[in-house]
Amino acid sequence: MDKKKISKAVAERAVKVLNVSLRADANSATCYTLYQPKAPKALEKFKRK
Repeated sequence: MDKKKISKAVAERAVKVLNVSLRADANSATCYTLYQPKAPKALEKFKRK
C-alpha cells in the first residue's frame, strides 16, 4: 500500500469511530446539572429518532 491509500483508510476509520462516539454522547444523559450548555444544532443528526 502506498502512503495515500493508508492515509485514506485511517481517515475513513477515524470518521466511523467519531460518528459512533458522537451518537453515544448525543443520546446519553448526564448527572452534571449545575451547568449544561445547549447542544449544538449539528448534533441533532446523531440523535435517535
